[in-house]
Amino acid sequence: MELNKKALKILSEYDLLHPDETSEEDFQFAKDAGYMFDSITQTHDETIEFAFQELNKCKKKNMTDLFLSSLSSGRLDWRSGLSAYNILKVFPKHSEESNGANCIVCSSRPNELVDFSFINSIRFNIGAIISGRIYHLAFILQQHNKLPHVRPIIKDFDIFQSIIEIIRNAESNDTPSKVQKKIGKIEGFKSNKEQRKALLETLGFCSILETEEHKGFLHQFTNLGLAPRSRHSSDWLYPVDWWKGRDGINQDALKFWFDEYEELQKLFM
Repeated sequence: MELNKKALKILSEYDLLHPDETSEEDFQFAKDAGYMFDSITQTHDETIEFAFQELNKCKKKNMTDLFLSSLSSGRLDWRSGLSAYNILKVFPKHSEESNGANCIVCSSRPNELVDFSFINSIRFNIGAIISGRIYHLAFILQQHNKLPHVRPIIKDFDIFQSIIEIIRNAESNDTPSKVQKKIGKIEGFKSNKEQRKALLETLGFCSILETEEHKGFLHQFTNLGLAPRSRHSSDWLYPVDWWKGRDGINQDALKFWFDEYEELQKLFM
């Protein structure tokens, strides 16, 4: 699926704080191309129903195929779906229970004016989720379900294996920040700091990178809006925020997500 470079440039330059800086003409062009969207107000309960409808359309293999395929292609819009899928897979289906401002279960507001263009810009430019709020996860999964089924190539498998080996060989006190720097040196893997950070956070959501105390989302839900931070100034998302080199890799989680691939079997030996 070819990218519309003009529409993508408009989306990439979109500023959440200054949306009026995108001209009406440019916005309409990117909107017609399917890259930008009108912001609309959604309700908590309706969005949860919609999110689970999108979740039911998903297949794990399609998610991992697109995630792996993003590594050599640089198609970051193929990458964020795995995070949204993994979180929604254990997301409690519930009605809004407000504490006066946010839902006490998922920290989403009872209703929200959702800027889909901003979410999409993060999806295309970083390959990340913005938060664990249902409005963001539902949109990302909806857009992911529109993508074609893409099969990873050998280069994708090589890059992924290099990522896993770097993590396995990390020093005991290595932080995620140190690991992301090492990953940046992998041949053929074009990425910047924020993109590598998002990738490691995805592995955290998948429980591949977690700690004994701070688990990922493979078997349990954690409200990211209330999740503890390793330190006040940390900008890493839970649970990889708590990970250190000594925590290594959760081999069971790695197998759950990727053991269907013959090309990755040496990771499980």
